[in-house]
Amino acid sequence: MQEREFLEALLDASNTQQVETALAAYLIANSNVEFKPVGGRPNNRGAIEVASDAGRSVIERVTNMLDAILELEHDSHGGNPVCRSPREAASAWLGVPEKEGLSALTNKQRQDLAEKAIVRLEPGEGSQSRLVTVIDKGIGIEPSQMEVTILSLNESNKIQKHYLAGTYGQGGSSTFAFCKYAVIISRRMNTDRIGFTLVKYEDLPAEDFKTGRYVFLAKNHAPLEVAASANDIKNGTVVRHFGYDLTSYTSALGSRSMYGILGRIMFDPVSAIRFENRVHNWNRTIKGARNALNGAVDEGDDDARGPTLDHHVPMFNVNLGDYGSIGIEYWVLARPEVAKGKKRTKPSENFVDSAKPVVLTHNGQNQGELTGRIIKDAKDGADLPFLQTQGRLICHINCDRLSPGAKRLLFSSTREQSREGFMLERIRSELVGALKADDELVRLNEEAREQSLKEKDEDAQKNMRRQVAKLLRIAGAALEQVGGTKG
Repeated sequence: MQEREFLEALLDASNTQQVETALAAYLIANSNVEFKPVGGRPNNRGAIEVASDAGRSVIERVTNMLDAILELEHDSHGGNPVCRSPREAASAWLGVPEKEGLSALTNKQRQDLAEKAIVRLEPGEGSQSRLVTVIDKGIGIEPSQMEVTILSLNESNKIQKHYLAGTYGQGGSSTFAFCKYAVIISRRMNTDRIGFTLVKYEDLPAEDFKTGRYVFLAKNHAPLEVAASANDIKNGTVVRHFGYDLTSYTSALGSRSMYGILGRIMFDPVSAIRFENRVHNWNRTIKGARNALNGAVDEGDDDARGPTLDHHVPMFNVNLGDYGSIGIEYWVLARPEVAKGKKRTKPSENFVDSAKPVVLTHNGQNQGELTGRIIKDAKDGADLPFLQTQGRLICHINCDRLSPGAKRLLFSSTREQSREGFMLERIRSELVGALKADDELVRLNEEAREQSLKEKDEDAQKNMRRQVAKLLRIAGAALEQVGGTKG
């Protein structure tokens, strides 16, 4: 088996066994191949296994996809205008308004953008071993550059490119830790060669090494390559993760689904993403929870009109002096009607983690969440307990305009959670002050209190009726027995 046949087999594979069969055949037919450590580091587990959540690791691949699209646009436009953030770049080159974001576009415009960045979920061997493929129609990578870009660790490829979100050169690699094999295929725009490789975890002899390492397949000391053919990708990158462990994301919708975490973590993406769910056989456009809250509706959305709001404060800026500024906005969702016999749900669950309804974003990605205590507590919070209990208030803090020093204090390199400390406390204080100053929130909280008390009274009455009915049934049965004895 030579490179072209091997590449076709990897593209056609739908499970790990097919990958292993193709790999074995290729290794038998080729003697000048080897497995090299990812990042050129024999000890690379620490850099790759930084993430604790399989879903969030996929998000890192999504961030890389959007960067690749913006990189292509940068080259196509000759770097003009000069953009200092991904948001500015998306506005200048993709036509996504900076302030309103994707919610300002039409359904068709979002769909067209989403065709450039695809996340595909396939059955694989089950929830603990899915096939997750990410496909971008971005700038792509030349075979000779793969080892210093997508197969590198902590390189500085993006550190001076302010129009891209990536910084640390390791986020996407975290997906290797959650799968058995990762197949990477890429073609640079306007070139006729395709580079590809396979990444896996390699165990090393326990008597000599404390741990194993992540390695990629190489021929003549470099990633594999083939001449492009008519049916190959024209430009961009494909990463296929075989045996991807999505045990925590078994649902089709909601917080325990890939669809749910894509919308929640890509809270306000700079461009749209297409999610193809081949496990449950449907497709959706991912536009982020913020844009859904602002009324953006796409085909397949549960509510064809968007959410019903009782109150909305559009984003306003708060100056933090030398630390830059933050943007604050929030929404109060209407309490949905509940059908008889159905359990009442929290409307915020459709957009965020209802226990952590305050979202901090950087470049549109959720990089921190604050618990509902900041809304609920009378002493240290906004003293709006009933809005939090009912799951109706969602707050967004945009951190794009913080100073570099403030961002370093606030965010970790894993992008999974914000750091505790002075900067986070300052932001908490500003949010609490804004919420406390809003008289409409106070009124809505009082209204929610009255609703809750009324529902408790109604529940108590229903429970009392059930108890009385139960006692009457018992008493009736006893009387029948007594009557039967006398007879």
